[in-house]
Amino acid sequence: MKRPTRKILIVLVIAALGLAGWHFGLDRAGDCLLQGGRWNWDGGFCRLDSLAHAG
Repeated sequence: MKRPTRKILIVLVIAALGLAGWHFGLDRAGDCLLQGGRWNWDGGFCRLDSLAHAG
């Protein structure tokens, strides 16, 4: 394979993986986990327990 063809193939694979992650909501789940919450896969929402205990 020539180098430009390989670079284009790598870019296409990375783009496909990014689109698949976005389609399945992995970006939102990752953001939720980074904030210390728990991701509900069935409902598609984030549960932040820190908000429930702030009282």
